[in-house]
Amino acid sequence: MRLKIQKKYRGAFFLAIFFWLVSCATTQKPNQNFSPVYVTNRVTYTLLSPDHIEAPLDMAQQISGVYGGKEMLLDAWVQADRGGISIALINSFGVSMGDLSFTGDAVSFSSSMFPPSLKAEYVVADFQFCFYRIDALVSALRGLSLVVEIRDSMDGSVEVRRIFDQKKLIIEIEKKPGEVRYTNLLRGYTYTLRGDFS
Repeated sequence: MRLKIQKKYRGAFFLAIFFWLVSCATTQKPNQNFSPVYVTNRVTYTLLSPDHIEAPLDMAQQISGVYGGKEMLLDAWVQADRGGISIALINSFGVSMGDLSFTGDAVSFSSSMFPPSLKAEYVVADFQFCFYRIDALVSALRGLSLVVEIRDSMDGSVEVRRIFDQKKLIIEIEKKPGEVRYTNLLRGYTYTLRGDFS
């Protein structure tokens, strides 16, 4: 039997599959409000406090990505500051597709469109790698034997963050005005965020 997906929900469906595939390696530890994130197959990252955000965000974003040859497109409203992260996912008709929240003590995701197995911790970790202060990320990832490298263009308009497992590049993030491109070379997915990041 073939599953038929309405065109307007295809982006959300592929996004759900993407997050489900990325999250399937996670196991819940007792007495924790959120699960660790497997940055590699052996290294787990514990989400950092919202205190480490680089700058507050309160903005619309367009999310486009590719995983396993499948493309997805979705809109989001993102609010993030030292109090936490809140992401509302919406489709092109303005209908809610899900809400994610991270307070530093707990992470939650609610949606009728996404499977319960979706681990919001992976979304939050990717967000932190993109938008948290580099000094906080260097400190946290160095403790996991991962190396963070940062490079700026000559005019300062483009910042590139790279995360290495020993000498192997596993994550690359390119930040420029109006656009952030995230590539996970280890897991084989990439997505681009577009918005006013100034």
